[in-house]
Amino acid sequence: MKLNILKRTLALALIVPVILTGCSSTASKAPAEGGGNEKSSEGEKTYKIGISQLIEHPSLDQARDGFIDGLKELGINVETEYASAQGEPSNTQMIAEKFVKDKVDLIYSIATLSTQSAKQATKGNNIPVVFSSVTDPVYSEIVESYDKIENVTGVTDKVEALEILKSAADLKEGAKVVGIIYNTGESNSEVQIEEVRTAAEKLGMTVETVGITTVNDIPQAVNTLAKKIDVMYIISDNTVASAIDLVANLCVEKEILTLSTIETQAENGILMSNGLNYYGLGKQAAEIAKKILVDGKDIKTISVEQPSGLKKIVNVKTMEALGLTKDNKAFEGAEFIE
Repeated sequence: MKLNILKRTLALALIVPVILTGCSSTASKAPAEGGGNEKSSEGEKTYKIGISQLIEHPSLDQARDGFIDGLKELGINVETEYASAQGEPSNTQMIAEKFVKDKVDLIYSIATLSTQSAKQATKGNNIPVVFSSVTDPVYSEIVESYDKIENVTGVTDKVEALEILKSAADLKEGAKVVGIIYNTGESNSEVQIEEVRTAAEKLGMTVETVGITTVNDIPQAVNTLAKKIDVMYIISDNTVASAIDLVANLCVEKEILTLSTIETQAENGILMSNGLNYYGLGKQAAEIAKKILVDGKDIKTISVEQPSGLKKIVNVKTMEALGLTKDNKAFEGAEFIE
């Protein structure tokens, strides 16, 4: 028993620095000392918000930045405590439990696993949870339905696969096989794969997948798919997103076309992204937080929202490396970046 207690103590000692890394305070005006539920020097309330993020990569970082900037623009006094789980599911629960213990006014959870943990940790109390970067909150059992809310609501990052797959036929004549790399531990990714399969069937295409557990598995996964596919479809998977530069470079080497649902990934070397902006996603989440904290709206009346606005971006360097030109039909209406 003593040994088990010692192991637990050591584990906590190791994880605390991870949880505290990146903690910060931000406010539209200087927050009052003492954290949430206090008044600023000008008599305005300061809200304490815990931000739980599964892993740090550009998309999720933008969702965090958009949320914080959105609160500032809305003129809300906030004190934020930020914690990254560093991609470890068990850390998400520890982070959520810490925020509950700290009695934050609201938890902003970024990604599915962080949101599932926040939901679990806030059972039986009145702490509201606002999420972003969750593809299917119903499938992931975060909400019963988009309009049946308990203490958790937010903004999904779901993008319809059909329109993106239609681009594949324009990019490569006769394109029939779509490849997907995904983390087998993310339910968020599993539901996306099923949606891509359904869309692919409508276009007479098939889907080949390779599951991974860490970033180190990506090179072999690309090599395996390269022998079978015409195009790589990058879903919203956190493990893949954290190494998107590697994926992009490997696909160029293998002369594989790459399509993404995430706007910023074209900047990382993906051929074309036709997706949402995660910074904007964060701002949408900030609007929801305002309704709850400032406007006093009951969270149960705030339905889960869809992302607003998609943007098509083409990476010129990747385009040229793959022997394509700007007049390709798939690139109509796109923004070209060098």
